[in-house]
Amino acid sequence: MYHLFGFSTQNTLKPLYVMEELGVDFDFKYMDLFKGEQKDENFLKLNPVGKVPVLQFDGESLFESGAICRYVANEEKSSLYPEDPFKRAKVDQWMDFFSIHLGRWLSTLFFEKVLKEKADLGPVNVEKCAEAVKFAEQQMGIIDKILTENTYLSGDQLTIADLFAFAYIEQVKTCDFSLTPFPHVNAWMEKLDQRDSIKRARQRIGL
Repeated sequence: MYHLFGFSTQNTLKPLYVMEELGVDFDFKYMDLFKGEQKDENFLKLNPVGKVPVLQFDGESLFESGAICRYVANEEKSSLYPEDPFKRAKVDQWMDFFSIHLGRWLSTLFFEKVLKEKADLGPVNVEKCAEAVKFAEQQMGIIDKILTENTYLSGDQLTIADLFAFAYIEQVKTCDFSLTPFPHVNAWMEKLDQRDSIKRARQRIGL
């Protein structure tokens, strides 16, 4: 049985969405980062970096959301992470794109406009927000074009890349970032939003 430790941000939602879509047996342990629970000595044995999410299983532990998503989908031999090397590389490509590029800018906006206030970390950095919006708009346009040609990011089949990306993009709901200029992204989001796996994951995390 898997045990997932996490908090109510996109990094935890990524593996939550994937694990619910896979239908695996797991329990979820909410970690209150505002109380510093991620710095507890016992938790640091699972992840010396002191961050969530963390997956625990069979006496082992794994951190980093992308690694968790890939491992569980691979372990379950799911088509969400195709066996074909090229198709798998396409999934990895989009997961990397979101981690390094678009997801980075959306997470910057979320941190500045949402988490800073909740954690009492000072005023919003207007310059950082402007930079994040600039690059996020450019890169969202790329995704919108891809979704004019494909049903999902990697083609006509849902993969972990879609669930991974969805967790990043849904942050716009609280960041004053409109998807109106990106109708194909918006339609893709609405389609994923209706999946039972998404609803179950949100219930687990209390959203």
